Amino acid sequence: MKPGEISVSARLAQTAAVFIVSSMLSLLLLSKVTPMVWEDHFQIGQNLRSTGALTIDDVPSLIRPPGFPAFVAASLWIGDLFSARKDTADKRDPDRDRRTVVSAQCILLGAMAAALFLWASLCGGSVAAAGIAFTAALNPYSLALANLASYHFLFVVLTLFATLGLLLLRRSRSSAPASAGVGILWGLTSLVKPVALIVPVFVVPLMLFRLPRRTAIKSIVLIAVGMILVVGPYVGRNTLIAGQPFVTAQGGYAFWGTSIEKMDPHQPFLVWQPIWWKYGMPIFTKVTGSEQYSERLINAFAVPLNAEFSKEARQNILAAPGIYLYNVFRNFVSFNLDTMAFWNKYIIAHNKRLVERLSDFWIFALMGLAAAGVIWGCFARDDDAMTVAAIYLAIVAAHSISFATELYTVAKLPLILLGFALLVLRLENTPRHGMFGRSIACGMAGLALVISVLAV
Repeated sequence: MKPGEISVSARLAQTAAVFIVSSMLSLLLLSKVTPMVWEDHFQIGQNLRSTGALTIDDVPSLIRPPGFPAFVAASLWIGDLFSARKDTADKRDPDRDRRTVVSAQCILLGAMAAALFLWASLCGGSVAAAGIAFTAALNPYSLALANLASYHFLFVVLTLFATLGLLLLRRSRSSAPASAGVGILWGLTSLVKPVALIVPVFVVPLMLFRLPRRTAIKSIVLIAVGMILVVGPYVGRNTLIAGQPFVTAQGGYAFWGTSIEKMDPHQPFLVWQPIWWKYGMPIFTKVTGSEQYSERLINAFAVPLNAEFSKEARQNILAAPGIYLYNVFRNFVSFNLDTMAFWNKYIIAHNKRLVERLSDFWIFALMGLAAAGVIWGCFARDDDAMTVAAIYLAIVAAHSISFATELYTVAKLPLILLGFALLVLRLENTPRHGMFGRSIACGMAGLALVISVLAV
């Protein structure tokens, strides 16, 4: 063992400590905040736990991907084992279930911190690695997402895990099990939010360019096999139900929304509600026969509605491509510049003005440091930095070409955290800059925790 290195058992003990501290602090902080629910992903998970089927109003769910509902069902199953229920099998207590899912997400947040620490400690010292881990786990943005019983936080964590898998792939010399495991992780991520399906389009060329051709092809094939093993069964399920292969029947809405009219110059994103009520409801009525909007009908008529909106989107883009291209460009710019403050505000219970100002400073600093880390690494031809940049561009592009709102910009959070980590590690491994890197990591982690404590 080289001087300064620690044993495997010591590193694992440190990783376990990071997991415990992150989990316990997040559980403590979020115990003071009311859990939130967004859209119907949570209810689908409750139905899955109660009936064993992915349903909405007793109709098979086709419009929502199954990843988060499966996480909800698993969390509730474990929660039911550890605490006596007062509700009945066919009618669950939503308050209790929300708290159970948020608690499970706090544990997942601890796992994210532990994974970041373990990866970073392989590249640098324990102090910098701990700073990176706690920066990612204890900031108000991550905590706000963990307090939401919806798919956003799970997508952030799985994207980070899957990206770390790609970063570690070269160290394993692209072994077959490691490559297949990375594919499985990206498959799971795609079942939470299907935009992840676009990631291989950006990563495969990089692998072909940076790896020996034979090694790259083997890894790409095995990653694809891993993704198919995870996504394939659900696509098969949808094919049996609807007669068409798809992951989620809502892509048509996203492209249609971006093709209707140009964004207001004063708005960073398209505002969905006015577009829907003015242009979308006539299509909805034509397909469903109902003049009243209904989530039940959205799901019951998911396939024909998606097909009709897809057709309208194609016609709009062909008739007025300038509108679509303008919106795509605006989406791209807005997505990159957005500070993700939409979600952060939901965790603020105290010191609103102070917390908002500190949060703005913190997130601007994080985004700037992350950009510096990725750009510096790319100029140095660092594979990790180029991989993070490719996945970041994939996520931004996927939202830009379809429908982007401030709700979705948290999808870039895991890549920003990894960009920040790359900067800290590069500084620590640069002569005379190690202390500076460790100071940045610890400073950002400390400020993040202070903001979170002030908020709740």
